[in-house]
Amino acid sequence: MSVRTRDSLTHSTLIDSVSSVDLRVRDIDRAIGFYSDVVGLRVHDRARTSASLGTSADVILRLDSTGVEAPADPRATGLFHNAFLFPDRGSLGDALVRLAAAGYQVAAGDHLVSEALYIDDPDGNGVELCRDRPEAEWPAPTADMIVPMATLPVDLQAVLEAGRGRDAEGDEAPPETHVGHVHLQVADIGDTTRFYADVLGLDLMATLAGSAAFLSSNGYHHHVGANTWRSRHGRPSLRTKAGLERITFRVNNEDDLPTLAAKLHSRGHHMDQEEGAVSLKDPDGIDLVFSPA
Repeated sequence: MSVRTRDSLTHSTLIDSVSSVDLRVRDIDRAIGFYSDVVGLRVHDRARTSASLGTSADVILRLDSTGVEAPADPRATGLFHNAFLFPDRGSLGDALVRLAAAGYQVAAGDHLVSEALYIDDPDGNGVELCRDRPEAEWPAPTADMIVPMATLPVDLQAVLEAGRGRDAEGDEAPPETHVGHVHLQVADIGDTTRFYADVLGLDLMATLAGSAAFLSSNGYHHHVGANTWRSRHGRPSLRTKAGLERITFRVNNEDDLPTLAAKLHSRGHHMDQEEGAVSLKDPDGIDLVFSPA
């Protein structure tokens, strides 16, 4: 009897990581304050209605307030949350200090593969701050999930004690911090799963009661999450409302992009190829970019 292992069950190598996420916000100054003071990102570029933020190493978030008049629509398709992945429990503890100093009440979840804190930004865009457990501690595959996940309580005191305490209030996020995954609100979980798994070729790592799916490359627990908890049969958000504008994925191999483009073309999916990147929309109209950098 063969042993089910993640390596034997996964095949996708397309995505290296989520490179960056573009969000629509109402007030650019307020949004910059949140993502810099609370999340701990550094402002790289700033214009009247837009900004680029990240760590000392990379830009991982772009904000734009042009024409945005209303907060995020909680029932529209688009963003459920944007997950900022910290390199260890100590840096997540430092983030929790910043949240507490700013007066945020957080939700939290131990997902067996990670510990996560949940809040919304000032425009209602969902935010997850998390750290991964070492892969050796992840649950073994089951009959129906490659990476089983759950939601259990988090020992927030232990997370706090792993960090630097009040000394961390003004700290930037470490340079290793990046967008670990993006969790989407979608209209139909079947359509979304077929697109990301069958068309893009990601591995389906876990599902939840026909209402959520988690997909990835290279055996990661998920680069893309999707659910219909608030958005079943929903429609994309208006551009005048805050929300998700674009996800940019970094591919493992630049040579994979022509193959991806040919596959999309053969299946009748409209896409653009510019400056070495492939751009397209998913079934909910979410802009996706696949780029080598």
